[in-house]
Amino acid sequence: MKILNKLWLYLFIFIFVFSVSIVICLFYIFPNKIHKIRILWAKFILFLLGAKVEIRGEINENAQMFIMNHQSLLDIVLLEAISKKDISWIGKKEIGDMFFFGQVMKKPKMILIDRDSARDFLVRVVKEAEQRVKENRILSIFPDGTRGGDTKTIKPFKRGAEILAKKLNLKVQPILIVGAKNALDSTTLHIKRNQKIIIKFFDIVSPDNENWLENTRIAMQKELDEILKQNEDCF
Repeated sequence: MKILNKLWLYLFIFIFVFSVSIVICLFYIFPNKIHKIRILWAKFILFLLGAKVEIRGEINENAQMFIMNHQSLLDIVLLEAISKKDISWIGKKEIGDMFFFGQVMKKPKMILIDRDSARDFLVRVVKEAEQRVKENRILSIFPDGTRGGDTKTIKPFKRGAEILAKKLNLKVQPILIVGAKNALDSTTLHIKRNQKIIIKFFDIVSPDNENWLENTRIAMQKELDEILKQNEDCF
């Protein structure tokens, strides 16, 4: 069984990397179909994993920014497959700096952050984010930062999401993802097929409310605790 799991792991990695390469090429061949290409690719990856996705709530049509917990590369795949609106992901610039594969961020005009430069964030990133919102795209950010860590805890949120939401007066919709790391741990390269994944969409929150970001994290943690309690055999 362990040998079969290893073979499946290597096969999945090969298919994943190869499919991303094809997607990047398609971006250049069909520049007006980039969003549709991303959706089809994301659904293909979920199909390969046989993920059993349970959606609670729904995307609010008025949402302008998603904030969510980050445990796995699969978090991005899930939202790409679900959202009808074109998502503009906000991620670290090191991804965009990768040879060839950095185009997966650059070509769809995602927003890359230089985490060592506060001024760059306050000037360039805010400006780019404003432009994406005008283009009717939804900003999406992981305020808890780099993926990984304890899947039972929502890590403290960094202030980037708070700054963007307040400066641009955005309608923010929090999203909780549970089980993605069980299906695909992109740090240890562990894969489990047919894993249950729960995605919870919360009501929109206003950045005008005091301590809204921390209150949101607390609400997400409370929901996470309840889900884990009810699904002990799955996560």
